[in-house]
Amino acid sequence: MNENPAEAGISVLIVDDSLAICQLLSAMLKDFGVTLVDYCHSGEDAFRMVERDPALYDALFVDLHMEGMDGLELMAKLNEIRYRGGVVVMSALDRKILDFTLEVISSYNLRVLGSAEKPFDKSLIAFMIKRIRNYRPHFPRREKVLKRREVYDAIKQSRILTYFQPKVSGGDNRLIGIECLVRLEMEGEGIIAPDRFIPVVEKFDLVDALLDSTLSVALPQYKEFVETSGANVPLAINISPMQLHNDVLPETLMEYLEKNDVDKSQVVLEITENHAIREEIQLKNLNRLRIHGFKLSLDDYGAGFTNIRQLKSLPFNEIKLDAKLIDGIRQDRVLQVIVRSVKNVCDELNLTLIAEGINDPDDLAMLNSIGVDGYQGYLFCRPKPLNELLRWYKVWVHTIHESRAKGVANPSV
Repeated sequence: MNENPAEAGISVLIVDDSLAICQLLSAMLKDFGVTLVDYCHSGEDAFRMVERDPALYDALFVDLHMEGMDGLELMAKLNEIRYRGGVVVMSALDRKILDFTLEVISSYNLRVLGSAEKPFDKSLIAFMIKRIRNYRPHFPRREKVLKRREVYDAIKQSRILTYFQPKVSGGDNRLIGIECLVRLEMEGEGIIAPDRFIPVVEKFDLVDALLDSTLSVALPQYKEFVETSGANVPLAINISPMQLHNDVLPETLMEYLEKNDVDKSQVVLEITENHAIREEIQLKNLNRLRIHGFKLSLDDYGAGFTNIRQLKSLPFNEIKLDAKLIDGIRQDRVLQVIVRSVKNVCDELNLTLIAEGINDPDDLAMLNSIGVDGYQGYLFCRPKPLNELLRWYKVWVHTIHESRAKGVANPSV
């Protein structure tokens, strides 16, 4: 019987030319429950080990200063072979050198999880292990694998449930948008979250059918929200990169908007980063959506395939930072450098920067200091059905007014 990857232990490779450092960090990792720890003393050896079996290690702890191939060169080569495990940068070098290194690697397609400065702090190592776990693929336990037919039937029978989560301004906490998040209601299963049915939808080419059903339900509810609340904010709709192969996508979207009397200027298309956007037809249709007047948002930035350099060539209006770049940013130098780098690019290109997955007030304070434009997360509001969202909005407006009177910067309800 194959072991479930969700239950398998974490595997780590330490790359450092000091045997003492390797042994110390190895002991710390094992104390925190890491089941497999290997180490080697050169970038050349590490690259050969990873190239031979790219899936062997969940993460690499890489020292910057080594003889021969140093840590920065190793990460450049890992980037070339598209290594998808996590990378933690280790260094005892001057802080300015570390900061410059982090600026360089922030443009790579590596999953850079953080930095661990020497001497190691146990609480920081524990946090890195938590981050490694979060970046591993999630496999639901004891849940039935959904079949194509039952997902298809739920979509075609309009058993679509639309939830909405607000986006709030980083400047004055006003509502600046709402995102539509879809659930499926399935017989014998109840309400199914996207992480269970989206892989089935994408595998069996049901993305267009799901979008059709979503628009049919979400657009009338969006109109009701605007008319009832008086908040004339945009609606964000999720689009799979796979749908960018569809040459009639712009026309399909326009047809639904006209039918529901919703202007295209009030719709933001959030393109998820779970698949690379590199094929010519994808790039063509991405640009056609902008030509047709749609606003585009790159969703889950930092969890997928797009680096900072590519942001400058893709026609997005908005970048949404993945929650994994946000969780713990208050205490993680590398995340702060990455987010500042993205913010600088957004300022240069006049893009809006949104941070999603905000759950911690201290993380929010750090993001405020960086100047992120807007936020989305449980700290403000969980995804809600329309009627609950309307109730939340009334309370939110009241809370903002009270907070301004009291001089509170960031209220939450």
